[in-house]
Amino acid sequence: MQIPRGLEDLTSAWFQFALATNDNGIAIDHVALSSIGEGAGMMSRLFRAQLSYRAGSGPASVIVKLPTDNQQNRDVAATFDNYRREVLFYQRAAHLTDMRTAHCYLAQADGPEDFVLVLEDFGGWQQGDQIEGCSLPRAFAVMQALAQLHAQFWNQVDGGDMDWLPTGHPSVMSDGLAQGTAASYDDFAGFFADVLHPSLRNGKDRYLAGLPALQTWLNAAPRTVAHGDYRMDNLFFLPKNNGIEVACCDWQAPVRGKAVQDIAYFLTGSVETELRRENERALLGAWVDALRARGVQDYTLEQAFDDYRRGILAMWTYAVIIGGGLAAQNDRADSWVSAMVRRCATAMMDHRCMDLL
Repeated sequence: MQIPRGLEDLTSAWFQFALATNDNGIAIDHVALSSIGEGAGMMSRLFRAQLSYRAGSGPASVIVKLPTDNQQNRDVAATFDNYRREVLFYQRAAHLTDMRTAHCYLAQADGPEDFVLVLEDFGGWQQGDQIEGCSLPRAFAVMQALAQLHAQFWNQVDGGDMDWLPTGHPSVMSDGLAQGTAASYDDFAGFFADVLHPSLRNGKDRYLAGLPALQTWLNAAPRTVAHGDYRMDNLFFLPKNNGIEVACCDWQAPVRGKAVQDIAYFLTGSVETELRRENERALLGAWVDALRARGVQDYTLEQAFDDYRRGILAMWTYAVIIGGGLAAQNDRADSWVSAMVRRCATAMMDHRCMDLL
C-alpha cells in the first residue's frame, strides 16, 4: 500500500484500495477532503475524507492521519518513534482494551518518519478542548476510561507480547525525554518566566540530576500500558445512558510503566487549577475504585496519591519539551501549550513536587 505524501495522493482509487475488503465490493466515485485539528497536535496532519460510493458501501467519512510538514517536529517524532508506535498500537493492541478507540481501517508505517492511518470519524462526538479544560462530570468519565485501559494490562506487559512498546526506563523514550528536557529547559524557562516560580524557572540542574531515579521509579511495578499523551485535545465525549462515553485518539506515545503518569498528566494539564484542587482526591478515588472493580485489588488510594505527586514531577518533562522544544504552528497551538504549562506549573508548586527530588 503506497503511503501518501500529501493531499494529491489521497485519490478515489487510493481510498478504494485502502477500504477494500473481501466482501464489500466497493467503488468510490468521489472524495472531498478537508483539513481538521489545526493547532490541536504538533506531530501530524489530519484530514476528513467524505466518500461517495458508486458501488458497495462503506463509511461515509474517515479520518486520515499523516506526518507533520514541520521538519523540527517531525524529527522529534522520529527520535521517539511516535509514528511506528501508533501504527503498532492499532495493529496489535487496540482490540485488547475496553477503552473506546477509533476503528482502524488502515495502519501502515515506512520507517520512523512516514506513516498513514485511516480511522473512524468521531464527527458526531464533541472533541475536548485543551484551552477550555475539562468539566468535572467529564473528568470523572475520564477516570473510568483510563481504568479500562490500565486494568486490562495491569502487570501484564512483560510476557513478550508487548515488547514493541518501549519501557519507561531505560529506553528510547526515557533517553529522549532526558535529552529533550536538557535541550529545552532554558528556552522553556525564558518563554514562561512570568508563570514559573523561581524554583521551577531556575530548577534545571536540580531536576536533571534527579530525573534518572525518577524515570527508574516510573518504570517500576505495577506496570501497565500508559497512553502517554492523555489530554483534552485527544479525547472525544458523547452523552450516553445518563452518563458520558469517552473515546481516545492519538496513540503516538504509549509506554509500559506506571499508570499514574496518565492520571497526573491529565489532571494537571487538562483540568483548570481550582477544579483540580477541589476534586483531585475524589477523582483519584474514582480511578482506584474503577481499577478495583476490574480486578486490581492491591492498589490503595493512599498509594495512588503518593504516586500521583511523583507522577506530576515525572511528567514535568512533557511540559518542558512541549513548551520549550516544539514549534507551535499557529495561535491555537500556542494557546493550549500556555494553558497546559500554567496548570502543570501550579500543580508542581501545590504538591511541592521539587522537594521529592
